Amino acid sequence: MRYGPSIVLALAAAALFAVAAVLQQESTLTVDPEKSLTLGLLVDLFRRPKWLLGGLCMVGGFALQALALAFGPIAVVQPVVVTELAFAIPFGILRRHRKAGPREWAGIFAVMSGVSVFILAASPASGVQNPPGRDWIASLVPVAAVAAVAVFAGAARRGPARAMFLGAAAGISFGMLSVLTKAAAHLISKDVTKALTTWQVYATIGVGIVALVVSQSAYQAGPLAWSMPFVGVLEPLVAVVIGDIVLDEQIRLSEASFALELLAAAVACAGILLLTTSQTVLSIYEERIDQQHCVA
Repeated sequence: MRYGPSIVLALAAAALFAVAAVLQQESTLTVDPEKSLTLGLLVDLFRRPKWLLGGLCMVGGFALQALALAFGPIAVVQPVVVTELAFAIPFGILRRHRKAGPREWAGIFAVMSGVSVFILAASPASGVQNPPGRDWIASLVPVAAVAAVAVFAGAARRGPARAMFLGAAAGISFGMLSVLTKAAAHLISKDVTKALTTWQVYATIGVGIVALVVSQSAYQAGPLAWSMPFVGVLEPLVAVVIGDIVLDEQIRLSEASFALELLAAAVACAGILLLTTSQTVLSIYEERIDQQHCVA
């Protein structure tokens, strides 16, 4: 396969992201909710060994994702990273000594098969590596504005709505981050010193910090089942759209290919829905909340 190494690296990144999400979500439940959406949340979390272990997994995942993006287009890498949910749910279940049932396995199969068929049908091609600034502005500014609206909407709510809005903002932020990471990695590979004078490198760092704060706040607001579907759907969608507009990464859009891509995306989304509405998953979160209340 043309993008075999990129797919393998993206799968490994998804597995590490999944472990990070589970460990970090467990840690966020022990932090004062008043610190949500502030850097104080990160300061507090940095004192917790479990969260730091999750952080190491996240860093490793980003490193593998950056390598994957160096070998292949965003339209290949980001849909594969979506399979993070298919790793995270079983891992969370196993950590609580539960068993995945037919619903969970069906969801995992749907996510994996949907993503695989989408990549084969889309057959994305690599685009330009260093696009002009006007293209970046035309795509990043409106996307960032939508993410900001989602953050403000989430900040004004509690419970599932808060987790969903913040999850959406995190997904949008991670989508922007993946495109910026690809651009920054290309610049660094050409000339490290010169890359440090470009805005793309610092934008990558800034968006990464924002995405981290928002995602941890989403984890704190409720179970992964409330926020991860929005991350899983919006991250690749935003990344592929920006990749097409800014980096000119073309995907196959003939009538037959487009129909198959839509069907594959629908199957993957159905798998996400099966996983995130699993009573087994939701009961794990409720159990952890009860334990935190007992400790308090």
